[in-house]
Amino acid sequence: MAINYFYTIFFLCLGLICLSVIGFKWILKQYLKIANDRRTLALQGVFFLTLGLLLALTTPLLFKEWSERLWSILTFALGIGFFLRGLLFIFAQTIIQKVLSFYLFKTPVSIALISALLFFVLAILTATRDYVGETQNLEACQDGNVLEVFCIVSNPEDMTITPDGQFLITSEFAGIKPYEEPGIGDFAIIDLSNMQINKLPIIFEDNVWGDPQCKRSSINFNPHGIDLIRRYDGSYQLGVVNHFPQESIEFFELQKEEAWELVWRGCVKVPKQYYVNDLTMQNNGTFYVSHMYPQDITISQWLSASLFKYDTGEVLFWNKVKFNNLDFTKGGQPNGIVKKNNILYVAYNLSDEVKAFDLLTQEEIAQFKLNSPDNLILKDDFIWVTSFDHETLDVIATCPGYSLGDGISEEPSVCSLPFKVFKLDVKDLSLVKEFDFKKDAFGFPTVAYPVDEYIYLGSFTMDRIVRFKQ
Repeated sequence: MAINYFYTIFFLCLGLICLSVIGFKWILKQYLKIANDRRTLALQGVFFLTLGLLLALTTPLLFKEWSERLWSILTFALGIGFFLRGLLFIFAQTIIQKVLSFYLFKTPVSIALISALLFFVLAILTATRDYVGETQNLEACQDGNVLEVFCIVSNPEDMTITPDGQFLITSEFAGIKPYEEPGIGDFAIIDLSNMQINKLPIIFEDNVWGDPQCKRSSINFNPHGIDLIRRYDGSYQLGVVNHFPQESIEFFELQKEEAWELVWRGCVKVPKQYYVNDLTMQNNGTFYVSHMYPQDITISQWLSASLFKYDTGEVLFWNKVKFNNLDFTKGGQPNGIVKKNNILYVAYNLSDEVKAFDLLTQEEIAQFKLNSPDNLILKDDFIWVTSFDHETLDVIATCPGYSLGDGISEEPSVCSLPFKVFKLDVKDLSLVKEFDFKKDAFGFPTVAYPVDEYIYLGSFTMDRIVRFKQ
């Protein structure tokens, strides 16, 4: 991704130079001076010939699947272009002089504007596209090259494990704005011994853990981020970011008699100026929650934030009375969030980074760069996080059911764009291990949950849960 952004800046600068016309004419004049000096032109020809050969030959040799990435295709194309340029400089001095003179004295404005437009298009292309290779057909529920597939769940966006370590609880996500209108989702529990799924029964009781002003008018939910914690009294509290029928944080007690079940214990209504994603619970019932962006954000505004990486939200703290903004956590779409002692870890989906903050000093103490991180899982002093190994418009170009105008359709395709899973050290967010996946039986991961020898993966838009061995 970093090379893509280098090309974006490179082409943007060239476009601005050409757009000024004066800068474009200055460059042409410098080349015309060089073209009039046979020795200098030949030396530059040798330089471009060598550089072109280097880029054109090493790109396919060093990157086995170079034809599947936009940056490597551009690098190869630049190599060919530099090679041909070198040949012209060495063997076609007269032709170069005539062409430069024509552009400089006959049509400088039109050529400058056409060149500027070309460079601007290339800048936009490199900022919004990356993966241009093939994807797997995932209509059939089959294991992939590495991944074991279990088509037993709908949109398992986030996960947590039961206290006995035998079951995974997952939120069956049903959408958020601006991608689609929030619908009715569900909760599911997966038996890890046989990978069978059951619905989690919900018993409704009094609101004793939430805000007394928060009322429920429906028995339906649209769960998003979830977190399970043992409260100070020994009971297990499941906190849930919910998007239906209202924006709220829902509280359940997880308990077991014959089987695991949820008992509704209250909720907190989310003010209209916030649109929340994930939360991390405290044993006294307070919590931290990530506010992504305004509830009325449009697709075009979201794409703008994705492209230019500006701040759209921050982390909030609910102290049982009100939400407080933590201004020092502002960033591009705060997403997954976990806490260990006095350190808060936040994934920024649009800023492409995970950050660690000291809550006592309110300062950033660590950072890790990756593309589109989502939920964070804290396990055994390690943080697990997923990453898209592609850009936004790769989805629209590759996967049916996704568009700029309408977001996600009612039945989007199951798309196998490449992705990564990272294991980070909780102390400094340094990389411990990286897992790369491409052309496998999954895509769009939002959570990676380690249990024993396996890593379980969930997604906001998949009909399956998958796993692989560490």
